[in-house]
Amino acid sequence: MSVRMRLRLALLVGMVGLVGCEASRPAAPVVKGPAAPAELVDRKYLFEVVRYLYRWHMDEAEAEKALEAKEFVFWVKRVNVKLDEGDRSELGEIFLPDLGMIVRVKKADYEVAELGITIRNDRFKITEVERVAMPGKAPGDCEVVSVDKQGMMDYLFQTRNKHDYADAALVERMRLAVRKVAAEEGLLKTVKPGETVVHLAPLSPVSNECWIFWEAGHKLFYFSSDIDLVNPAVWEHEQLTARIYDVNEQVIVAPSEAPGSNRFLTRNEVGRALYNCIVLGQRVMVVAQGEAGEKNVGDGSEDGRK
Repeated sequence: MSVRMRLRLALLVGMVGLVGCEASRPAAPVVKGPAAPAELVDRKYLFEVVRYLYRWHMDEAEAEKALEAKEFVFWVKRVNVKLDEGDRSELGEIFLPDLGMIVRVKKADYEVAELGITIRNDRFKITEVERVAMPGKAPGDCEVVSVDKQGMMDYLFQTRNKHDYADAALVERMRLAVRKVAAEEGLLKTVKPGETVVHLAPLSPVSNECWIFWEAGHKLFYFSSDIDLVNPAVWEHEQLTARIYDVNEQVIVAPSEAPGSNRFLTRNEVGRALYNCIVLGQRVMVVAQGEAGEKNVGDGSEDGRK
């Protein structure tokens, strides 16, 4: 069996730890404490946040820990900080005490005067996930939200393979962005036309980020933005952050091997990225610069899981 096939099988085994859940209708959340933004205590939104964590951050032990609880609790609060003049953005934090995680979110709403564009999201988007030691009880400024644990776990199981693909217009923007970044880094100088296949991970409705795996080059591309990725302004004005990780050179076992550095990914992070890109993602042909006519193949994408 090839190394690639063994990797795929290992990833598949690692991601199906919740098999066996039966569908049930989740109960309405129980809410108490100071008022937080209504969107952040909405059950559907919180389920999407946990689905994002389930796909990108939770490991097997954390999933098992979540299964043990009778109910799942969130501590939610609005974060009040002084913003720049004209910045109407809203910030919030979602504590998951059972998992020891804090999810920081932002609903951007501000102008970039020099570009003549408005950065605005229609909902709160995740900006950071941090693992921390949790206090014994919810901070006084948090709203406590309790949801039916079985309903949430059923939702995670039912949507574990759901793939929210980018539409054709967004695929094309992402394809061109990958080609531009790869060209700037000199990554396309020696590749053959048939080696420019990349895999786009599904998008999340609560995150403005995307991961892309370049198979032949053994590279992971990470794009993130303060603005919705579906907004053309993020691509036309390049209001996004792009990073490239070499899966041969920039992978470590634990963050403690390179404290304070964001140049590396852990093996767990790479495994999740490859699962989402290869197993759940879209296969897209990125045409190398210098090819005759730089023609696209079809509309640039081949939708569906491999």
